[in-house]
Amino acid sequence: MVDTRAAKRKFEVEAEPDEPDISDDDMRPGLELETPEEIQRIIIDAYGPQQAKTPSPQKTSKKRKRKGPREDNHTSEVWAHFTRGPKDDGGSLDASCNYCGKKYKQGNQRSTSSLWHHFERGCDKVPRSKRVKPDAKQRLLQAGKATAAGPNPAVWKFDQARSRKNFGKMVIAHDYPFNCATHHYLKVFVSELQPLFKMVSKTTVRADCLSIYEEEKVALYEFFSKLDCRFSFTSDLWTSKGRDKGFMALTCHYIDDAWKLRKRLIGFITLPSPHTGKHIAQAIHDSLVLWNLDKKAFSLVLDNSSANDASITELFNTTSIQKNLPVSGTIFHQRCACHILNLIVQDGLSVLCDEIENVRETMKYICHSQARMEKFSLAVRQVGAPNKKPAWDVQTRWNSTYLMLELALELREAINRYATLDKSYTSKPSEQEWEKVKALVQCLKPFYDAALKLSGIKYPTLNLFFPEFCEVYLSIKKMSSSSQPFVVQMSLEMFSKWDKYWKDGNIILAIACMLDPRCKLTVVEYYMEQMYPEDCATYMNNMKNCMNELFKDYVQAHSKLVQNQADSSTQQLSTPAALSDTRAGLRDVIRAKKNAGLKSEVEEYFTEPLDEASLDDHFDILAWWKLKAPKYPVLARLTRDILAVPISTVASESTFNTSGRTLNPGKSSLNDESMEALVCAQDWLKAAVIENGGELGDPLWPVDDGVGADGSATLC
Repeated sequence: MVDTRAAKRKFEVEAEPDEPDISDDDMRPGLELETPEEIQRIIIDAYGPQQAKTPSPQKTSKKRKRKGPREDNHTSEVWAHFTRGPKDDGGSLDASCNYCGKKYKQGNQRSTSSLWHHFERGCDKVPRSKRVKPDAKQRLLQAGKATAAGPNPAVWKFDQARSRKNFGKMVIAHDYPFNCATHHYLKVFVSELQPLFKMVSKTTVRADCLSIYEEEKVALYEFFSKLDCRFSFTSDLWTSKGRDKGFMALTCHYIDDAWKLRKRLIGFITLPSPHTGKHIAQAIHDSLVLWNLDKKAFSLVLDNSSANDASITELFNTTSIQKNLPVSGTIFHQRCACHILNLIVQDGLSVLCDEIENVRETMKYICHSQARMEKFSLAVRQVGAPNKKPAWDVQTRWNSTYLMLELALELREAINRYATLDKSYTSKPSEQEWEKVKALVQCLKPFYDAALKLSGIKYPTLNLFFPEFCEVYLSIKKMSSSSQPFVVQMSLEMFSKWDKYWKDGNIILAIACMLDPRCKLTVVEYYMEQMYPEDCATYMNNMKNCMNELFKDYVQAHSKLVQNQADSSTQQLSTPAALSDTRAGLRDVIRAKKNAGLKSEVEEYFTEPLDEASLDDHFDILAWWKLKAPKYPVLARLTRDILAVPISTVASESTFNTSGRTLNPGKSSLNDESMEALVCAQDWLKAAVIENGGELGDPLWPVDDGVGADGSATLC
C-alpha cells in the first residue's frame, strides 16, 4: 500500500484556512499557496489516481442534530447536590437530592432545570452556605477582574482585614463584649455566612477596637480643624456600678458647613476623688487643648453644682481660655435649663408629698393582684370612667409623677367606687386631697409642656426655649396670687430656685430668640413687659448691649479674616516694593468703610418685618439662616454659634430625669483606656449612622424609660 501520509500532512497544513501561526514572512509577495485542485494533481502524479481523494473545502460548521440520546457527561454544577441513579429501559435517568432524598426522573434530553429549581427553592434542607445561584457563582469567579472600562462595581471580593474592622465596629456600636469572638454559635453562624473569615481572639478584638477609635479620632480631629465656627460644650458627671470612680463626659456641639446641628463626644475622662472644681477644670482644659478647640470655644453648659461653678473660676484664673472667648467670656458659662426646671418642679412637689404618696399607694394597691384589677374594672364600668389601667410613677422622673396624678384624676370616680367594693382598701384620698391633686396638676402643666417640647425634638436649637422659659415664670407668678394657701406656698418654693439661677434672666436665650426671624425684638419685649413690667427697659437694654458687643467681636474677627485674605492676594500679585503711605492710607479708609457697612447688619436685620410666613412648628431656622448668609455674612456667623449652644447637658430623652447617670455593667468592668475608647467611638459610629438616615436597633443594655432598675439613668 502506498504511503500517503507525507502528502496528507502537506495538504492538512496548507489547506487549513484558520491556521493562526502564519507569520508575516509566509505572506510575502510572490509566494502563493497551492489550491486543492493543484494538490490533487500532485498526488496523482506521485502515487496514481487510485490514491487520490478530492478534499472538499472547509465550510462553516453547522450544528448537527443528535440522533438518539446524548452521552451522559453530567457537567452541570447541580450534580454536586444530586446522586445519579440507573437508567430504565427507556433511557431515562433517576436523580435523588443529597439533602432531602426526593427523586426526579430525567428524560432523554437530560435537562437540569427541574433539579436547579428544587435545589434553589424547593429543598429546605440545603445548607445556607451551599445555596448559591449560578449568577452569584459567576460574580465570585470573576472577582478581582476588570474590564477595559474599569472595575466591575458588581464584583465582590472577600477581604479579611475589612471584615475584621467591621466586626470591631459591631462590637463597639452594640456593646458586645470582647470575648464574643469566642462564642461557639457566633462562630458557627459566621462560618456559614462566610467560611473564609477567620475568627480572632478577644485580645485581637480589643486591639481592633482601639485601632478603630484612633482612626476615627484622627478623622474627627481633621474635620474639626476645617470647620470655620466656634464650638459649645456640655460636661456631665457619671458613676460606675461596683467602682469607686467618677467620670466626666465632655460633648462638643456645633453647626457644620451644611447648617446641620451636630454633636460629638470628645472625652470620657476619669475624675479623681473628690470631684473638685480644680479637677473638673483641669479635665476640661486638657480635652480642649488635645482637640485644638481651646481657641474656638463659645460656651460651656454645666449642671448646677458648687463644684461646676468653681471649675469656671478655675478655668478663667489658671488658663488662657478666657482671652479667646467672645465678650471676654461673659456668656461662656451657661446653666442646664432642664436641670433648673427639674429643681423648680421638685421644690413644688415637696409641698404635697403626703397627698402624692397617697395616690401612689392607691395605684400600687390596685395593680397588686389580678383579682383587684378585675374588681377595679367592675368599678370603672359602673361609674362610666375611662377604661384605663392604673399605673404608678418612677420617683426620679417627675414627668411620670405628673402623669400618674393626671391619670388618677381621670379615674377619680372609679377609685372612689372601688373603695366601696374592697373593704381592705384604706388609702383612698379624701375629697380635700383630690382637690389639692387637681390644683397641683394644673400648676405643673406648663412645666410638663415645656419639658415635653424639649424632649420631643431630636435636635433642639436655643431659640425654641425662650418663650417656654417665660411661660414657666408667668405660671409661677400666677400661682402666687392663688386663693389656695398650698399653691401660694408652692410658688414661693419655686421662686426661690428661680431667683437663685435665673433672677437676672437668661441673656443668651433672649439673643437666640432675637435671631429667630419670626420673633426678633418683638417677642422678647412682649415677654419682658409681662414678666418685669417695672424693669423691662433695664432688661432690654442689657440684652441689646450684649448683642451689640457680641456682634462687634464678630465684626473684628471677620475683618481680620478678610484682611489676611487680602494681604495674601496682594503678596501674590504685587511687586515686593512696599506700598506708599498714601496708598496704605487709602486702603485703611476703604477697610473702615467696609467695616462700617458690616456693623449695620444688625440694624438692617431688625428693621425688616417679621417672617410671618414661617409661623409654624416646623420652621427650620438653620435653613433660613443658611439662605440668608450671603446677605448677613457676619450676623450669620454669630447666629451659627449661638444656635449651637445646647439647652441641656443631657440628651432629650433624659429631660425629666432627676437622678445621676450610671455606666452600664458592660462598660464598668473595663480599664480607663478601653472605656474611653469604646464610649467615644460608639458615639461617633452611632452619630454617623443616624445622620445618614440609618438605624442601629435596640441597645444591648435597654433603658426602661431612661431609668434603670434602681431608678438611675443608664448610658447605652
